[in-house]
Amino acid sequence: MTFARLRKVEDSVFQWTAIGLRYDSIYKSSVENSPLSMEGKVVLITGATRGIGRSGAIRLAGLGARLILVGRHRGRLEEVARLSREAGAPEVALYVVDLSLRKEVMDLVGKLIARGGKLDVLWNNAGGYFTERRVTKEGIERTWALNHIAYVDLTQGLIPLLEKSEDPRVICTASEAHRMGGLRWDNLQGERSWNGWKAYCRTKLANILYVAEQGRRLNESKIRICAVHPGLVNSALGDENQGLSGVAFRMLKLLLGKTNEEGADTAVWLASRSERPTQGAYYAYRKERVPKASAQSFESAQRLWGISQRV
Repeated sequence: MTFARLRKVEDSVFQWTAIGLRYDSIYKSSVENSPLSMEGKVVLITGATRGIGRSGAIRLAGLGARLILVGRHRGRLEEVARLSREAGAPEVALYVVDLSLRKEVMDLVGKLIARGGKLDVLWNNAGGYFTERRVTKEGIERTWALNHIAYVDLTQGLIPLLEKSEDPRVICTASEAHRMGGLRWDNLQGERSWNGWKAYCRTKLANILYVAEQGRRLNESKIRICAVHPGLVNSALGDENQGLSGVAFRMLKLLLGKTNEEGADTAVWLASRSERPTQGAYYAYRKERVPKASAQSFESAQRLWGISQRV
């Protein structure tokens, strides 16, 4: 990563942090004063073992939610389950899944459908930022598979369970990084040229386009879907990356990043507040936000929809 590119990323991070400084007091007062309850609600969270997924799970457990936690590491899942039960969750189910593999995602869907019951909230949260390009054994670049395709497959597969809820909601973790992303239709998976940060930003743009298109297709359905920006969070995202870009990103998170609890707040708010989210909308810091112009493209959203169904 060149110095100019690092500076560009750093400038963007400062923008996120500036928003966050106004948000800190909102977060603290909401935690202290909110009388919300999730009793009787079933919430599925992917990427629940670390970062905002872990913090969000514990917070929702404290509100009385029944949890379904999905992650790759059984030991970490069991730890979050223990903490969630201690926080007040009456029931916690665990599923060890590699969400970068479509087969494992669909196997999870099959298990959940067979289990029966309803699903009130699906929080698509698992994701990764990788400086090294790798392709899964299914032939899909892992950033694209984990950050985008898994959202599509899990959401569409679980619609039958969501329809059993009186007020079903789907929340997809996106990012302000989408503003640095672009869709080159011949390079969606870095086939022609690779840059790990650009690949991450591209998937965050794809998240917002997918949410908008899925929202249009759900139309007036009782299922509501929205995207959320958690802010720059000092989580484990990208921690395994080596080299200058890996070190720089870890330093930026350490110096400027929010806590995981703060990063999870808007998603928890969207999951638990009485008012339903706007269909297909993008939220940050408990407010509906306007994404960049290319994230509002009807044509791009439809084209991406078609590609995502057949990848």
